[in-house]
Amino acid sequence: MEFEIALLGPVELRVNGHGEALGTPKARTMAAALAVDAGRPISVDTLIHRLWDDNPPGKPRASLHAYATRIRQRLRGPEDDGPDLLVQQAHSYTLAIDPERVDSHRFQRLCAEARALSDNGDDTGALALFHRAERLWRGDPLTGLSGLWAESVRANLREKHLAATLARAGIELRMGHYAELVPDLSTLFEQHPTDETVAQQLMVATYGCGRLADALRTYDIIRRRLSEQLGSDPGEALTRLYQRILDRAPLSALLGRPEAARVVPVTLPSHGDLVGREKEMRVLEASPTTGTVIALQTITGMGGVGKTHIALHAARRLAAQYPDGQIHIDLGAHSQGRRPLSPESALTTLLRAFGVSAGELPDDLGGLVSQWRTLLSTRRAVIVLDDAVDADQVRPLLPGPSASLIIITSRHRLTGLPGVRSLVLDVLPEDDASRLFRRFAGEERTPDAADVARIVHLCGYLPLAVEIAAGRLVSRPSWTTSHLIKKLSRTHGRLDEIRDGYREIAGVFEMSYATLTPDQRTSFRMLSRYLGQDFDLHAASALTSLPLDSVERVLESLLDAHLIQEPAPDRYRFHDLIGEFARTLASTGKQEEDHRLAVERLIDFYVQAAEHADVMIYPDHSLRKTPPAPTFLLPEWPDAAAATGWLTQELTALLSAEQYARTQGHAHRAARLARALARFLDEAGYWGAARRMHEPAARYWLEAGDRRAAVRALTDLGTALARSSRYEHSLDAGHSALELAGTLDDPEAEAETRHLLGVIHWNLGNHQEALSLQTQALERRLRTGGDLQLSKSRNNLGITHLYLKNYAEAMGCFASALSGFRRTGEIQEELKALNNIADLHSITGDQESSRRLLNKILGSPHAAANPLTRATSQVNLANTMKIPEELNEALSLYRDALLTLHRLGDRRNTSITLHHMGLAFEAAGDDDRAVAHHERALDVATGIGAAHDRLQALCRLGATERRLGRTGAAIGHLEEAVDLADRIGATDEATQAQYELSALRG
Repeated sequence: MEFEIALLGPVELRVNGHGEALGTPKARTMAAALAVDAGRPISVDTLIHRLWDDNPPGKPRASLHAYATRIRQRLRGPEDDGPDLLVQQAHSYTLAIDPERVDSHRFQRLCAEARALSDNGDDTGALALFHRAERLWRGDPLTGLSGLWAESVRANLREKHLAATLARAGIELRMGHYAELVPDLSTLFEQHPTDETVAQQLMVATYGCGRLADALRTYDIIRRRLSEQLGSDPGEALTRLYQRILDRAPLSALLGRPEAARVVPVTLPSHGDLVGREKEMRVLEASPTTGTVIALQTITGMGGVGKTHIALHAARRLAAQYPDGQIHIDLGAHSQGRRPLSPESALTTLLRAFGVSAGELPDDLGGLVSQWRTLLSTRRAVIVLDDAVDADQVRPLLPGPSASLIIITSRHRLTGLPGVRSLVLDVLPEDDASRLFRRFAGEERTPDAADVARIVHLCGYLPLAVEIAAGRLVSRPSWTTSHLIKKLSRTHGRLDEIRDGYREIAGVFEMSYATLTPDQRTSFRMLSRYLGQDFDLHAASALTSLPLDSVERVLESLLDAHLIQEPAPDRYRFHDLIGEFARTLASTGKQEEDHRLAVERLIDFYVQAAEHADVMIYPDHSLRKTPPAPTFLLPEWPDAAAATGWLTQELTALLSAEQYARTQGHAHRAARLARALARFLDEAGYWGAARRMHEPAARYWLEAGDRRAAVRALTDLGTALARSSRYEHSLDAGHSALELAGTLDDPEAEAETRHLLGVIHWNLGNHQEALSLQTQALERRLRTGGDLQLSKSRNNLGITHLYLKNYAEAMGCFASALSGFRRTGEIQEELKALNNIADLHSITGDQESSRRLLNKILGSPHAAANPLTRATSQVNLANTMKIPEELNEALSLYRDALLTLHRLGDRRNTSITLHHMGLAFEAAGDDDRAVAHHERALDVATGIGAAHDRLQALCRLGATERRLGRTGAAIGHLEEAVDLADRIGATDEATQAQYELSALRG
């Protein structure tokens, strides 16, 4: 039996060219999960996660077995007695087929071959392969499958599809197919409004058709978007193209291979010049600079040998060959106060460095790996993965086929990495070590070559030790090299605890340590217990119990002794080896107890500072207890923006403090810190970190009997889950919070929990339930009398009435909320209420009033401070425009809003905006583009479980497909719409879908 498994559209088994369904959605998800990794074993745990995220049924293994049996039967056919193609082992399943039988694998192979042909000058052959690859696409990948894994695979395949489309368009432009490309490129420009590659290709295509004004208008549109949304200018390639078009250059001069404008991160920390290491640098610089080979270097060696230094030096020297970014990330194998970075955390940091917003990041490791490899597949960047623990930590961080260079440093030899090229770093040769010493100490202080040779010998030729010894000489003008030799030679006894690998440099560390006063030595040991990557004066004061002016003097002394570093003004850190030395000195007897108390003081400082920052930034938080008076001297923030900046800068340390407290028996401190950080983490998009903190916090408050605090923790947990579109889990947290709030005599707690549940049900499309919950929330807030909270409740209730078409009730709620916001001076909330009123005017036909209000909002300087308010106002303003007369103006507003929503990671409003764009194209008579936008809206809504948005997209998609004569697809979408509308009680949409079905069948 000849068959293939199709993923580039609805998941199905195609036998002899005919598609056959593979059963239920979960069975199709399992087939897809196996086909994505065809030929490789997939563990049962991985399959469970791919099918059910983090909420499997009671007996997931039995369900997998049942799905596997059905898939196996379909693969064998009725008369096939060949071997099993779905192989089950003790803890895994393997789809034992050639990956070429899966259309997504075949697509990627064809695209790779096409690019190779194009690179060799065979554009005709490349174009034919790209067309073959394009014909494999039957719709959106994994159509109809929901869940986080399916969504991450969809996103990955979409990125590959876009890259192939742009490569194909570039070939066709070189062949002169200008007019044929304009419609497709125009649609791409709508979907990717700041992609400079798309803009360049559209400009060339319109210019090639003789449409000079359209080419220049495209440049003006993207220039404005980049300026307003990203605060940047068009890249050099796009600007050069624009100038050539202005100069009426011949088309042959425009048909290069422009690259898209991208975030080009440069995060390499500062470092001194490199002394010696010429041989090692030749090896690093010999890495391939073309093609798709992974150039992977690992630099191993003992601490202080200069691994990071040479890696950074190589990355900076090679920057011109890797123009898409130079990244450094500390993986933290030997960082004090925090665990080594997990692959998930490292990938999150790397992706965000390249401009990926928090809301766009997948929650699972597989999704992050896929997104990272997709991003690097078209980039040439040099990435330093510093201080790696082992191969398991590094392996997920490696790219797929990419022209990027990865440099890994580790104290341990790394094995089992694909394509690894190891570079073992030893101590410096004597001559290089002497040169390094003279570089730091100065030629005038080092006239005797024999003395210098003796000093570097006593330093074990280790670069770190050589630098410290030179620093001691510089800081003591009366010393000579002979005196330094005596100091280094007579140290003894203090460092027996340090393991054998470091004993040759023990004298160097002890020499610097011995110059400190007793109080400075105590502070040196205590400071080594800091959390995070670095620390400031206030954290140092908490650790040492010293006043700020005293601890500042101590830090200056430690800097003079080269025992700490100052990577940025008033930020301090230890070299990991010196930190280990300091902690070794503090690890015995009474000192250990003193230093445990120092860490607890530091955590208490972070708790108090975070609580007071929370009050300053969010003074209206309804469930907050007033924090107790601080016992530490906290930073003085002049305003909320400064407090937000402090939280951002200290976030790594704050998260480390919460984790330390939670895992070391200080659950109360951890729960207080989670409570203080909740709102900040929510608005900053750190929803994964928030979930990990709030769940144990809720357990702690429940066990401690503090029901009020438990209600807030459960509410915070539910909010974080809802932000991540995990609505079912969010409902569980919300219901637990509601049940617990009912045991309190606290109307505000009951109101807040009902408000959360109302928002979740509104997102799910359960509008009647949302209305009931928001009404109950308002009733309880009426007892508390807080004007601001009452106004917020009325505003949310009005939104629910609006979706239920209760227009008079909605207007009453909005008007009352608006008055309350104006009384309390809450300008941002006032703009939100005005936006809702404008939306109501538009829906009820009063477009003039709606446009007047929306122009007022968008003209307000306060709107710029809230990008979500501005984006939703832009969408509402576009909805008021006359189509087709004002189609271009409306599309410009929609695209600008989509860019903002994409950056924020707001998928619900993204779906709504795409739906309205589809309606605009329908009104303009462009049903093909309408279908494309309704399909995208449907995909986003399905992925997050937004039932009402999914229903609207299904209805309009079916109606538009009916007009295009796509009868089968239209019937499928409309029948799905009728079923969904009946389930959620949406009578208007059910009637609309039934009407369209009747027209089809009539």
